[in-house]
Amino acid sequence: MNRTGPYWALTVICVVWGTTYGAIRLGMTTGFPPVLFSAFRYLFAGAALLAYFALSQKLRVPDLKDVRRMLISGFFFFIAGNLLMVYGQQTVGGGIASLLNAAYPFWVVLITRAWNPSEQTPTQVWLGILIGLLGQWLIIGGHWNDAHVIATPGGLLLILAGLLSGSFASVYMRKYPVAMEPVQAAGWQMLFCGIPVALFGWMSGEGHQLPSDPKAWMALLYLVFVGSVIGYSLFVYAIRHLPAQQVSVYAYVNPVIALLIGAYWMHEPVTSQMLLAMAVIFTGVYLVNRGMTISGNRKT
Repeated sequence: MNRTGPYWALTVICVVWGTTYGAIRLGMTTGFPPVLFSAFRYLFAGAALLAYFALSQKLRVPDLKDVRRMLISGFFFFIAGNLLMVYGQQTVGGGIASLLNAAYPFWVVLITRAWNPSEQTPTQVWLGILIGLLGQWLIIGGHWNDAHVIATPGGLLLILAGLLSGSFASVYMRKYPVAMEPVQAAGWQMLFCGIPVALFGWMSGEGHQLPSDPKAWMALLYLVFVGSVIGYSLFVYAIRHLPAQQVSVYAYVNPVIALLIGAYWMHEPVTSQMLLAMAVIFTGVYLVNRGMTISGNRKT
């Protein structure tokens, strides 16, 4: 691709990953059982990615050390993180779910600092985290069992728990990377984690609850090929050719896309408090990203 390729990839990521919340919500509201819905997404996406590498004769089997690391991070990212998100979106709208997940940078920094307490954190980053957590409270506290929006206490807590689990997985993957091309590693990880979850879902009786509504299967296929295969591959491509600070712009755009889709496609209400929370969280994300960038530049 030419020089504009990474920017086009980033643009697609900003739009595509913002639409996945609506697709998850659609799958949940059209009758897909949550465990198999989560399992099928990553099982099929992993199989598709590995099939591509096999056809291009670049497939490599990971060693036991990498498998162990994939299973640990995959458990917290795919099994716990995504499954909790899916369960949560049974009773929480896609717009609110996306706003909660916009705080991902805050939790990554907090978990990283808890893991490495001796590492210094700039004051600007701590200020951004505090502002971001205020935005989280505006979402959770402001919509706790609110009859005017799609949000229940249990659903909000499940999504928050999924966010914490996924954030921990991200920190773990940075600390213990695998010695393999990132997209292929993601394919193996999705496959390794999708198989046991699919077996559990089938054995728990969800195999008899698969939906007949075509919209449910369309939502699943969209998440598999557009959200996971294309989205993640473009993300890896963009992060290799653009600064991480620039790529992180998707964290600002995704909630906006999710809110628009939730409002116009899923008929989810958008409240003034949601918009206020979005502005507060975006301010926090900006301060955290800027503070980490300045700190990184000083070290180099």
